[in-house]
Amino acid sequence: MSGRGKGLESICEAWLRGTGACWFRNEPKMQGKRRVKGGTPDYTALKGGVPHLIECKDGSGASLRLGCLEAPPNEKKPPAGISPAQAEMLDACEREGGRGWVLARLSGPAGEVTALIPWAKWRGWLAAGLRSATPEMLAEAGDAAWQEGRLPGAAESPESFRRT
Repeated sequence: MSGRGKGLESICEAWLRGTGACWFRNEPKMQGKRRVKGGTPDYTALKGGVPHLIECKDGSGASLRLGCLEAPPNEKKPPAGISPAQAEMLDACEREGGRGWVLARLSGPAGEVTALIPWAKWRGWLAAGLRSATPEMLAEAGDAAWQEGRLPGAAESPESFRRT
C-alpha cells in the first residue's frame, strides 16, 4: 500500500473501533507490489443492521479532487478521487438500504479539515460537474456523527440519505 492516506485510514480505524460497529478493511487487490484496479471502498461496517461503505480521501492544498461517476472516454485515466467503480459500489450499497460515506481530509494553508461526507452529497457534487471541494465545502457537508464518534444505525436513518 502507498503511504498516502495511511494516516487518514488509521484515524478512520480508531473512529470505527469507538463506534461499536462490526467493521473490516477492504484490502486492495495487489499484483506483486502494484495495486490492481478495483472498486471496493476502503471499509465495510455494520451498525444497527445497516451496512456502511466508507472510502477515505486525503489531500493537501486549496481543494480536494472529487473523482468522477463515469469512466472517461477513450480509456483515459480517471481523475483523482472517487473512481467510477467505487461510485458504482457506493450507489449499489445505498440502493440496497445501506449508506455510503467519504471520509475526507484536506490539509492546506488555512489549516486541516476532516469530515465524514454522506455519499449522496459527494455524488451530488460530481453530478453537478464539480471536480474539487474546498475546506469550507467539506466542513459544511460533514455529518455530525464524525465529531460525535458514532456511526448512524437503523434507528437514525434520515430521509436525506435515501436516493430516489
